Amino acid sequence: MFMLLVSYNCFLPKRFRHSLARLLWLAYITISSCGTLLNDGGEIVDQNNKPKWSNKTPLGMVLIPAGTFLMGGGVNQSVVAKTNITQMATVGPFYMDEAPVTNAKYRKFIAIVQADPAAYGLDEAYINEKLMPDLTVWKRDFGFMFMDDSFGKSYWEDPRFDGYPVVGINWEAAQQFARVRTIYRNKYLEAKGLPPGPNFRLATAVEWEYAAKGGKESGQYPWGGPSVRDKKGNLLANFQVTKGNYAASGYAYTSPVKAFAPNGYGLYDMAGNVSEWCEDIYSPLLIHKSETISPFYKDKGGVFRLIKGGSWKDYSYALQTGVSDCEHKDMARAYIGFRCVMSAI
Repeated sequence: MFMLLVSYNCFLPKRFRHSLARLLWLAYITISSCGTLLNDGGEIVDQNNKPKWSNKTPLGMVLIPAGTFLMGGGVNQSVVAKTNITQMATVGPFYMDEAPVTNAKYRKFIAIVQADPAAYGLDEAYINEKLMPDLTVWKRDFGFMFMDDSFGKSYWEDPRFDGYPVVGINWEAAQQFARVRTIYRNKYLEAKGLPPGPNFRLATAVEWEYAAKGGKESGQYPWGGPSVRDKKGNLLANFQVTKGNYAASGYAYTSPVKAFAPNGYGLYDMAGNVSEWCEDIYSPLLIHKSETISPFYKDKGGVFRLIKGGSWKDYSYALQTGVSDCEHKDMARAYIGFRCVMSAI
């Protein structure tokens, strides 16, 4: 077709030939750039006709760069007495929520799935039974502080708690939040003509610990350590300082997210406030992983999942980056929340 137009150019009056030649050349460039015509010189070459890709950091997340660090360590008086054994591990880059998922953010998630359950492979009964926060966790876990269920209802519904971390969420509900978040975001990207992004998910224990250290290869706490107070004597996280002293940090239970300074990566609440669900299944053999690149322990038969970070009800040893605890995956607690990660491209 192109050669036919060039031949036809010879029969045009001279004053039109120059204009047509320019139009033909522009047409050729346009078509070639779309991949229809390609002067490949007899070689297999790549074609530059892929849709635009936006590599922006997802809203509310920070980029955690790849690196190597000393995994484990610390004084663990929790479920596994020997998890203070250390090993070097390398982690690839990923994005992480800068703070735990809040009540406001989780309510948005519930509103999305309630508006159109089928779009996310869910139904109303599952949403009500499995995804709604368990409002009884406060009375069940800390009856001496919360004598009835009224506080649980207030914590979930009262706007004054919008910026507090959501609790009463078991491991499955956290997984569903990440799955729906992926679908919801990819629908938006598709509408903009962009390719889908990686999935949101829970962090593996090694990713969580690496991020918590904030760039410090062997940081005892997210801020380094060994002290849990700043130079003015203020606590650096929300936790139980001594037996029964829950309010020394200024909060008797959970605190709003970002109430304390972030670590070196810009992550908040990586120690105290709420412990956080991780992807890994708990095993006494966790410390004996053979992998050194993003080690991840999985076992389909396991029912206990790792939690990291310590919480408002824990002593300072549980806040150490190398310390792990666990909980049954179907159990919701008043001191366990979560945040999401996404692999970086």
